[in-house]
Amino acid sequence: MARIDPLKEFSEDHKKVRELLLRLMEEIEAGRVEDARRTLQELDKLVGPHFRFEEESLYPLLQRFFGKAYYESLLRAHDRVIDTARKLAQALSKGQLAPEERRQLVEAIRTNVLPHVVECEGLVLFAEKLSKAELESLAEAIERARREGIPLLEWAEKHRKRHHGGC
Repeated sequence: MARIDPLKEFSEDHKKVRELLLRLMEEIEAGRVEDARRTLQELDKLVGPHFRFEEESLYPLLQRFFGKAYYESLLRAHDRVIDTARKLAQALSKGQLAPEERRQLVEAIRTNVLPHVVECEGLVLFAEKLSKAELESLAEAIERARREGIPLLEWAEKHRKRHHGGC
């Protein structure tokens, strides 16, 4: 039996991401750039292992339910999230944001990141159909990804099997 419930862990990650994204949007809107930068760093550390788990372990198992086209659309959603995280990191590194920049960054989060959290949480409905052995392998995969703890932007740049030139 798994030491952790991978589906529960998966959903708990989504709740943490939701809260961090809402906080990030609020901080950006208020022009609190240093707070936003710290929140983005928290997201980077949380989402790196999560995306790695999804791409290397969960999505391949779920592909039998959805087929290759939907599998590829999930990877493209990750591309959009990664591109948005890069843009956020670059913008926040400047130390201050003009009102229009703040509006654009918040809109980018709403458009490119929040929908994936919602969509991804729905995958639990199908992951529940996996075998006990598959769930055990997912538990091991999520534990390994968390133990190695590679942040999102580092993972995307140096370790991710899928590379893209940006949106």
